Amino acid sequence: MAITMQNIVDRARVPLNDADKVRFPDSALLVFANDAIYTLRNKRPDLFIGRFASLPAELLIGADFPLGAEYAPAVQDYITARGETTSTEAEFEQRAALFFNLAAGLT
Repeated sequence: MAITMQNIVDRARVPLNDADKVRFPDSALLVFANDAIYTLRNKRPDLFIGRFASLPAELLIGADFPLGAEYAPAVQDYITARGETTSTEAEFEQRAALFFNLAAGLT
């Protein structure tokens, strides 16, 4: 079974404690997911060899995740970190830093 962008967004909701989609609509988290893909394309273009032409400018919520499953956790952590940065509470800022480090493979 292929992983979709919806799966990625839904998995990022778990640490955000937003299973009911109250804090973040899918559209907001999808923007963060696309930003993660853009960052990966910039930092690791080798992951997309042979697929640059077939990747749309932005992936839609029902689109297949364009990378292997082993990259899904990093994208999910990036989404979570970006979501946490929208909060002004110090606790959430610390959690955001943790998830950015997870996404970067630093922890």
